[in-house]
Amino acid sequence: MIRYFFISLLLSATTLSCNFISTIVKENTIGILPYNGISQADIDSVQKILITTYNLKVVVLDHIDLPESAFTTRRSPRYRADSLLHYQRSIIPDSISIIIGLTHKDISSTKMDPTTLNVKEPQHIYVDWGIFGLGELGGESCIVSTNRLRNDASSKRYFTRLMRISTHEIGHVLGLPHCPTPKCVMNDANESIKTIDKSTGDLCDNCWTKIR
Repeated sequence: MIRYFFISLLLSATTLSCNFISTIVKENTIGILPYNGISQADIDSVQKILITTYNLKVVVLDHIDLPESAFTTRRSPRYRADSLLHYQRSIIPDSISIIIGLTHKDISSTKMDPTTLNVKEPQHIYVDWGIFGLGELGGESCIVSTNRLRNDASSKRYFTRLMRISTHEIGHVLGLPHCPTPKCVMNDANESIKTIDKSTGDLCDNCWTKIR
């Protein structure tokens, strides 16, 4: 009887240990979801910067098509970022905790006025506003588009922009809001790629303190 008790105890401990390890792996794993059309060079650069910046495991998922449910022609043919975040949450594998979608297609969202909490004026422009990326604050999902990053950019600057925006959106998912510290990668772009170009590409000390 004692022998069976110890065997049962050992098996229970092993099961608990496996579940614990599985949870730790999930909580420290980012999954890159490449939508068809994104280049391998784009994927590699994002994977590298996320590993370097956040010191987390980053895996690349299988390429898939953009969901038609996110497509809009309200202002121009593109994909709604909020719909993509919802879609990604619905397909996130059990083995990862954060999913970042990468697409070469244009994406958009509705921009709100923080003082009135209504759609920013003029509403006909901001109700479907083209963006670089979008991330859930403290959630699971974010999306980055390369569509607007190549304008007037050399190859080096293009990849720098892509890596900084990816770092920014993952920061949101990790719980970081926009940061007022000059040149912090969590600065609000304020509708200009120049904000991203002026960034250091890294989190400021205050942002690091928050996520550590």
